[in-house]
Amino acid sequence: MVRIRRQLVPKVLGGIVGTAGIGGGLLYWYEDEGTRRAMKAYSTFVPVVLHYRWVEARHKYLATAKSSLSSLLSSEESTPNILLKKKELDQQEKEEEWKALDDLYADRTVERLGELQGMYCKYGQTAAGFTNTLGEAWIRALRTLENEVPPRPVEVVHQTILEETGKPYDETFVSIDPKPLGSASIGQVHRGTLMKDGKLIEVAIKIQYPEAQKLFSDDIHAIRAFCEAFAPEHVVMLNAMEQSNRGELDYTQEAKNLEEIRANLEKDGFAPGQVVVPRPFPELSTKRMLVMELLPGEKLIDGMRKFYAEWAEANGTTLEALENEARSRIEKEGIPAKYDGPSGWQIAIYSRYLKIRDSFVNVGIAAYNSVAGKALGASTISYQKSSIPPNTPRIIDTLMRVHGYQLLQDGVFNSDPHGGNFLLLPDGRIGLIDYGATKRLIRNERLSMCLLYAAIHRRDEEKLFQLCDIGGYKSKYGRRDILMKLILFGYDSWGKDVTEGKNIQQFIDDMKAEDPWEEVPDNFVMAQFMSTRLRSLALGMNSPIKCSEWWGPIAEEVLIKEGHPYESWDLEKMKKYQPELNMQRYKFA
Repeated sequence: MVRIRRQLVPKVLGGIVGTAGIGGGLLYWYEDEGTRRAMKAYSTFVPVVLHYRWVEARHKYLATAKSSLSSLLSSEESTPNILLKKKELDQQEKEEEWKALDDLYADRTVERLGELQGMYCKYGQTAAGFTNTLGEAWIRALRTLENEVPPRPVEVVHQTILEETGKPYDETFVSIDPKPLGSASIGQVHRGTLMKDGKLIEVAIKIQYPEAQKLFSDDIHAIRAFCEAFAPEHVVMLNAMEQSNRGELDYTQEAKNLEEIRANLEKDGFAPGQVVVPRPFPELSTKRMLVMELLPGEKLIDGMRKFYAEWAEANGTTLEALENEARSRIEKEGIPAKYDGPSGWQIAIYSRYLKIRDSFVNVGIAAYNSVAGKALGASTISYQKSSIPPNTPRIIDTLMRVHGYQLLQDGVFNSDPHGGNFLLLPDGRIGLIDYGATKRLIRNERLSMCLLYAAIHRRDEEKLFQLCDIGGYKSKYGRRDILMKLILFGYDSWGKDVTEGKNIQQFIDDMKAEDPWEEVPDNFVMAQFMSTRLRSLALGMNSPIKCSEWWGPIAEEVLIKEGHPYESWDLEKMKKYQPELNMQRYKFA
């Protein structure tokens, strides 16, 4: 397990290293910032990859040698117990060596990713969710890229506001906190205040870095050059991310996205009871500046980790021990059952009850502290403040239902829902704060996604094969078993029943080796990316999921509403409602 987990470190960095290598090779054709950034990445990441590869190769060599020795000694009666103890010791030594390697490289490597920003930072954000693959040091460091990329000075913010509005910042805002609330790959967010209808209100001011557009363009071109030569299976995702990036870099469009998503979630019954989307101020927003309502609360994972760290300390343990225990349980028991506890509104009602109860109790405490306590010279009593601990399964349940309705009911969804995009509000609701990477599906695409998830949930392999066949999917050998695994892996689950315990890159490599795909439609790449991001987020919270457990029933519900129940879909109907396809062709060696 240790070896499998660490093998992906060079794979994750491999895309970045490959990008840098291509950049270096193209140095003779062009000399620009993109190339210089690629060379900087190359000089940082290559030594890391080589060191991990060397340790991996040495472990394999020693394992082979010891296996041969074990065979020679196996005839002795006392040997099996000795060998078993030696094997356990060897595994522990390997774990310690991998951990030392992680501790040596994780922080410094991720720090460079943060400095480079652009697509390098985006890759790191995605990798932060691979808790079943990467070591704790890497996960801890990579999570900082979701909200702790090195920020720019506040003077850059002031200058951007001047360029976007034509006025100094203090003519638009009453104040701007010089310390950012968060900073990420393309910009940073500051707390501010402004006068609105005679009232002073708090707002979040999102500012895009001046060179963000060029950095993303340079990086994506360099990465595509590498992938076309060495990893063509990633080209489809890159193309879709490039299209998404165009919208993400236009904050006027994000303001419109926020308004549309707010309206949809209210219509679907999620807002404002379970989730909150900040209200934008379109009249103050420009292409590189977004002004929106400020939501109170911490980043979702940070808030939950803080609570459980305090709980662990109070109960004589540590957060790391709790997380290791959770991972061991997942390793042993597999993906847990879907949440079936109190709903968001039930918990909200109970939370209000606790506040009312506390207010009555605190009236008595206040009376005692102000009168009896002072008269008797006794110590005062602390006020009561009850709270409900964050419920991880319920939070994941809410997020999965919200994104399921966005995808299947509304056809307008956040294709990049990483951990930095969610807030844990004081009242237990979830804040949804970033809709730059919003994707839209036309009706036939949405119906196809409904049919896909309904079929996955029913494990209707024949229907899935028909969908893929009509959709133009082609592979070298046409193996249905490989196609089924790819469908489940891409849209549903990373469970052992799909991956057989392999990490993500190992699984992809094996599938490609057994039956390389040759033609694939790219219409649903960003829906797949959303599924990947949510699964990464759930893994980061030690609660792995199967998307179809939530999205299958939602899909069936939507199909009935649309007048096309699942049972009505035969081959002819699938052809009739087939969306226009955008095919990508591959040629593997």
